[in-house]
Amino acid sequence: MSDKKQHKCVLCDSKLNSKEELQEHFRKHANKEIDTRGRPVKNCKNADTKCDECGQSFDTITATIRHKFKVHTNSQTKFYCPYCGKQFPLKTHRDNHQTSHNPKDSENKTDHAKCEDCNVIFYNKKAFNYHHRSVHKRMVHIFQPILTPPPSNKIKLNSMNDALSVYYCHLCGAEYIIKFNLQQHLERAHSKEERDAVPDDLIKCTICAALFSSKKAYEVHNSYHRPDDLYVTSEEQRLQTVTKIDQDFDIRRVEAVANKYVTKTNTSKRPAKYWSKQEKIQMLNKPIKEAYSSSDNDLACAKDSSDSESDLPLKQRLLS
Repeated sequence: MSDKKQHKCVLCDSKLNSKEELQEHFRKHANKEIDTRGRPVKNCKNADTKCDECGQSFDTITATIRHKFKVHTNSQTKFYCPYCGKQFPLKTHRDNHQTSHNPKDSENKTDHAKCEDCNVIFYNKKAFNYHHRSVHKRMVHIFQPILTPPPSNKIKLNSMNDALSVYYCHLCGAEYIIKFNLQQHLERAHSKEERDAVPDDLIKCTICAALFSSKKAYEVHNSYHRPDDLYVTSEEQRLQTVTKIDQDFDIRRVEAVANKYVTKTNTSKRPAKYWSKQEKIQMLNKPIKEAYSSSDNDLACAKDSSDSESDLPLKQRLLS
């Protein structure tokens, strides 16, 4: 048996004559002197940190990318991988990435597909579809977003202690705290026919008032509920609790210009974004009328009606 077979690199399958050579080979991988195929990588720092538009070099790749998007904001130059369709901010990024693909995959020209909008040729249909979906379809959705149900009455606190609305898929019960992620899910997991279909009946969640088109979706949704979940009891309470503006523009969340010049008569109440986690939990476990007094300017014109089935606190609603 040959010694070469006893010293094989697990990263690139290269075969070395001795253990010492294998160790030296691993060092080259660690120092990025060779790629995943064992081929030498150009050791030129300026090449990786050079602006594609003006040729200026920077100390780090991050600084190069920041410069390009700040100074050359109207640049039409884009860099796509023809093997998989991914987009890269710099040409060197794209070129280094391409070394991870097998060059033989580009030889069959019958599989090539050209994007007429970008004038870029992709080596297979899968790469072209990924490019079209991630670049061109995304632009369409900015102006024609996929319709989603309104958020449920459930509220989540993230790691920064920000209260966020919870969105859900009415077709399968999946849950999201970012509306854009729900829109992507609806596009990828459900066909247009499913999204546009009018259900024969709707099932309403008795805890958070979410609506579902099937019993299966409702059961999946129920698996997301936990005993320590937080809920709002009306849209007025949501507006006071959710500090970050939702993806859909809401004029009610924008402070009027005149309010900046009006002297605050009650300075004891801090904005919701400065509340502690415990304060938010305490507020959400109170009825809306108890959480905010009727003298509050923000709720002076608030309606007495609620979007949920009850204005009772969370603990009482769970026990009922």
